[in-house]
Amino acid sequence: MHADELADLLRWCAALSANSADLAGAVVLAAGPRWSQLVDSPADLRELTVHTFLRTSEPAEPAQRQGIQRIPDELRIVVAAYDKLPKLQRAVVMLSCLEGVTYAEIAGIIDRQAARVGIEIDRALVAINADPYSVRAALDMTTWHLPDPVEVSRSLRRQTRKRAGRRRRIGLAGVAAVTLLAVLVTFSAVHRPYVEPRHSGVWAFTHTVRALPGWSIRSRTVERDWETTILRADSPSEGRCSVAVGASHATWVRPLPRNPAKVRVGAQPAFFVEGVWSNGGGAMLWWEYADAALVIIECGEVTMPRKALPKIANHVVLVADPVLLPYRIRSLPRQYHVASVTKGLVSNSTVAFLTRNDYPEGMLQISIRYPAGLPMYGVSNSALLARYASGRYGAVCRPFGDSHICVRGEISSPGPIDMATQRGALSVIDKIAAHLELAGNPADLTSWFDARDALPS
Repeated sequence: MHADELADLLRWCAALSANSADLAGAVVLAAGPRWSQLVDSPADLRELTVHTFLRTSEPAEPAQRQGIQRIPDELRIVVAAYDKLPKLQRAVVMLSCLEGVTYAEIAGIIDRQAARVGIEIDRALVAINADPYSVRAALDMTTWHLPDPVEVSRSLRRQTRKRAGRRRRIGLAGVAAVTLLAVLVTFSAVHRPYVEPRHSGVWAFTHTVRALPGWSIRSRTVERDWETTILRADSPSEGRCSVAVGASHATWVRPLPRNPAKVRVGAQPAFFVEGVWSNGGGAMLWWEYADAALVIIECGEVTMPRKALPKIANHVVLVADPVLLPYRIRSLPRQYHVASVTKGLVSNSTVAFLTRNDYPEGMLQISIRYPAGLPMYGVSNSALLARYASGRYGAVCRPFGDSHICVRGEISSPGPIDMATQRGALSVIDKIAAHLELAGNPADLTSWFDARDALPS
C-alpha cells in the first residue's frame, strides 16, 4: 500500500508543477516524522502536497515539462495555459478536475469558502479556455511522466542540507525518507498487485434511498463490494452526501473514526462522528446491518449534521433498487471484467467501466456508454454499426432508440499512438460490442436489464 500512496504523491506533484521532483522532495521533507502515518492516509498526504505547493516558491517562468511533445497539440495548449495559472487556481483545478474532490472538501484544504472555490475554478477554466473534461485529459497525460526517483532524492538532500542547521530533527527524518523514497519508488515501478476479478452474479449489497425533501439523488454506482448513492442538497450551500452499502473489508472503507458517539437509526444502534476530514470538516454516520456489512453515510457542509445524517439514514432501505441497463453483456474477452457501473440520475445516463485484472502495460481502458453520440469523424460501415478510431480513442457504436450505445476504448500508454493501427485493441472493442444483447424496446424499461444480471465477470 505504501508504494501505491507514493505513486499518488508523485502523480499529484507532476500535475501541480513542472518542477515535480523539487515539489515531491519538499513534501517528503515537510512530512518529517509523520511520513509513516501519511502514507497510510491518502487524503492527508494529498492535503500536505497542496499546502507545500502553495507555500514553496517557483521560477518566474515555468520549466519545460518532460514529455510535453508527446501530448496532442490541442491538449498541449491546455497544459501550457494551466501552468501559467496562479498557484491557488492550479491547486483547485487539480483537486477538482483530476481528483474529483468536492468544492466543500477543497474549501477545507485551502481554507476558503466553498463559493470562493467555485469562483476560482470558473476563472481558471476561462483562462485555460477549456472544459473540465479536457483539463482532466491534459492533466492525466502530464502525469504519465513522473519525477525520476534519483532527481527526487537529490532535491530532498538539497533541501535537507538547507534546513539542517535550523531543524535538525526534520533534517534527519528527511534523510531517512530518502532511503524510503528510493525503495518505494523502485517497488512501485516493478510491483503490480493482484486484483481478484468479480465473480459472476456476486451482487450481495443493494439499497434504496427514498425521496428526501430538500435533497436530490445525483448518481448511483454499483461495484463488486459496494453500492454508493450520491445526494446533493437542493440549496447549493447545503452540502453533499454519499450513502455507501457494502462489505466492511472492502478497499473503499478507510479506517472508521475512533471514539464515536452512539446514536440510533430507528431501532438500529449506530455511530456518529464530526470532523472526520483532515481539515476538521465532514461528518460520518455508520452502522453494521449484517455480519461484516456496513452502511456508511458521509456528508460535508451540512447544517446541524447530528440531526441531518440520522434523517438521511432513516430514508435508506436495504432492498433492491435496480440499476437498469439497455444491454446485457453475454461474454467478455479473456482477462476483462466489469469494475463498476454508474447511473447518473440527473442526466439519466449509464456508464459501465471494464478493466483487466493483470495490469498490463499500455492498458486499454474500456467503457460502455449510453446515451452516446457519434463523433464528427465517425464512419458508418453499415446501417447497424458505426466505428471510429482517432488518436488514442476508438469505439463501436450501435443505434438504440434516438441515440447510441458505444463501446469506447482508450490507450493509456505514453507517446503518440494511432488507435487505427492497434489491431489488438480494436479486436477487443469489436468483441465486446458484438456480444452486447440490446433490450427489446428503448422506451419500455421492463425490457431492460438489471446491472446485477447484465454484467458478467
